[in-house]
Amino acid sequence: MIYYGNGYYGLKEASIGYFNKEPKDLTLAEASLLAGIPNAPSAYSPNKNLKLAHKRQSIVLKQMVKYKYISEDQKQEIEKTFQE
Repeated sequence: MIYYGNGYYGLKEASIGYFNKEPKDLTLAEASLLAGIPNAPSAYSPNKNLKLAHKRQSIVLKQMVKYKYISEDQKQEIEKTFQE
């Protein structure tokens, strides 16, 4: 079972814990944030350090563009929300 920080194990627990949603209902922005957490859950937990979680999310998004899962425009749109 993968640890996502804040006592959440597995994608479903993390999805509900961080966003109060089932995994199937996550937005691309939410899913990409969760995708970065397991690398270092205590560091990248959005409840502990949102700025660092967004930096890690940016890395995830860059890889998604690189492998053509999303467009550069989608990546930039999500990254705009980091400053809000």
